Amino acid sequence: MIALRLELGITMTSVRLRAAHLAAASFAALLAASAAQAAPPVEAFGNLPAIQSVHLNADGTYFSALEPVNGRNAVLVFQLHPPPGAKPQVYALKDADANGSMWVNNDRIIGSFYQNKFNDESTGMNLRKFERIVSASISQKTQPFFLMEGTRVYSQNGGQGFGIVGLNVDKPDIVYVQGFRYYDSGDADTRLGNGRARLEIFAVNAVNNSIDQVDTGDRFTVGYRLDEHGNLVGRHDATDESELPKNTDTFLVRDGGWREAATFDNTRGSYAALENLSMDGSGLVVWKYGSHDKNYLETLPIKAGAQPSVIYQNPDYDVSDVIQDDWTGRVVGARYVDDKIETVFFDPVLAHIQKRMEAALPGQSVTLASWNRKRDTFLVSAQDPHDPPGIYLFTTADSHLEYLMNGWPGLQPSDLADVKTYPYKARDGLDIHAYLTLPNGKSPHNLPTVILPHGGPDGRDFIGFDYWAQFFASRGYAVLQPNFRGSIGYGVAFRNAGYGQWGRKMQDDITDGVKKLIADGIADPKKVCIVGGSYGGYAALAGATFTPDLYACAVSYAGIADVRSILGMARGAGADSSAMHFWEDRVGVSYADSAALEAISPAFHAQNVRAPVLLLHSNMDTVVPIQQSERELNALQAAGKQVRFVRLEGSDHTLDHADARTTVLREIESFLAAHIGN
Repeated sequence: MIALRLELGITMTSVRLRAAHLAAASFAALLAASAAQAAPPVEAFGNLPAIQSVHLNADGTYFSALEPVNGRNAVLVFQLHPPPGAKPQVYALKDADANGSMWVNNDRIIGSFYQNKFNDESTGMNLRKFERIVSASISQKTQPFFLMEGTRVYSQNGGQGFGIVGLNVDKPDIVYVQGFRYYDSGDADTRLGNGRARLEIFAVNAVNNSIDQVDTGDRFTVGYRLDEHGNLVGRHDATDESELPKNTDTFLVRDGGWREAATFDNTRGSYAALENLSMDGSGLVVWKYGSHDKNYLETLPIKAGAQPSVIYQNPDYDVSDVIQDDWTGRVVGARYVDDKIETVFFDPVLAHIQKRMEAALPGQSVTLASWNRKRDTFLVSAQDPHDPPGIYLFTTADSHLEYLMNGWPGLQPSDLADVKTYPYKARDGLDIHAYLTLPNGKSPHNLPTVILPHGGPDGRDFIGFDYWAQFFASRGYAVLQPNFRGSIGYGVAFRNAGYGQWGRKMQDDITDGVKKLIADGIADPKKVCIVGGSYGGYAALAGATFTPDLYACAVSYAGIADVRSILGMARGAGADSSAMHFWEDRVGVSYADSAALEAISPAFHAQNVRAPVLLLHSNMDTVVPIQQSERELNALQAAGKQVRFVRLEGSDHTLDHADARTTVLREIESFLAAHIGN
């Protein structure tokens, strides 16, 4: 049931927490005054961000945001200049979590929600993410409704859901929705990819829910692109292992009819993604590596005979994000990460605003989060280690920058620790980029230390606000976050250096960082604990298993313990599928080689573990099944090792519930205090 709740007593006045800047003197005084204060409570770190994912409506008078209500994200709509006593509108679904919002026009808001549940509740089989999209008017008191309800359109993975891929500037009530439609009876999940489902695109009226079919793809089609007038301009077709050519991405452009513009082999780690129209509308933007070490953005011309052209490439770092205009969908910029997030706009108006915001908020990672159609009102996000992501309002008419809300209101700058680069060389000479967070008020010598490898493994860390690292630092621990080989952002060679190195050189890179901390006198060699989630959880278990003398304890949240069973999940897509190749490339062992997979799986070597282990996992994790932690638990218990297992009920892989997030931090806090605490 959709609940439209207006009782949450937050006004724009009450969320304006502080001025845009703190004077240097008052900031220093704040630091000095807080030196003797107790560390913030666990909940200050464990609560969900108070605001995130903000979007302005078309004329810039309202904005939407994801905010927690009773510990779960909902969609809230705020008036920018509210009358006295005004309250935000709150859109929530029972037992579901909001994960996005968008505006169709000035009045119509769309919120997306998801719920993890089993296809077969009686047997607890086939855990999937089910998504719903809600359409609502902010001015009328009509009941919100589910967009495209009852159409039997599904997402690519067989779960319920579909994607909005465009708006229409000429028809402000229309959204374009794509999804797979099934034409025969029975369980849709068993039929995906067998030729009886087709990707279709629909023009949907977000006010009355009327639906008009725009196009039906062939059996290879997985995505569409449109211009801002609702015209189809691009299509993405993909083959799998059973089709020829095998594991191929084909990008088509529409110039009268469909024409193949580019084809990519995605079998062995190559990567290309079809974005949207370029700023001038002459071509579709592709995000790819090609023959370059760093990825880049290139246009595929819509007109036959024109040549592709590179529109952006950073010589040192991969493009991390492609920026599109909310109203036209056109590609207007890109982001990359060196030691912090950097933004490059191709659009001169947006580039000018970006530079002004960076000058006003020096040293922070500044993001233009949203703007209205006229581009005279902007929501700006900024962060650094001492400033959790906050939201500012900037209006060009008066050049006024106003701080609206802090995403982590329970934390002050003085609560948070410095983060610095900590580069080192791996044992084979490879340069490793890492970040070191040092606790406030402590000399950086002989400290109890947390090693915090990132997940992915195709992820990376950077300098910004990290609630895990800052939480551990607030408890007196030094925190090392190494971007071991295989981390993304540094180019193909560095990424590929991690191929085949699970439990081997990727783990050695982490080990070498620990040894440098000890050699530099920063870490107490008897008080080092390795903590991680997802792939980081695997690295934590591997550290305790394969380098048992290095760590005093290990913590794995949603970690992988049996690598072969994870490959078995990918094998469901086919033994020669791109998904299977992806995982076999990264693991470096084929599914058929059981012995080699067991050699890098911590669960098969529990007898090596000497340190206490803490395992945490959600029973509704759709990414890494809880059986991974249960497998490790059984192995450690059978080997007579010290282990604690915490089962989290109802949360997801990404800890989207405040109670689960707080429980995880509290459990780790107690565990660290018992084994490496002061």
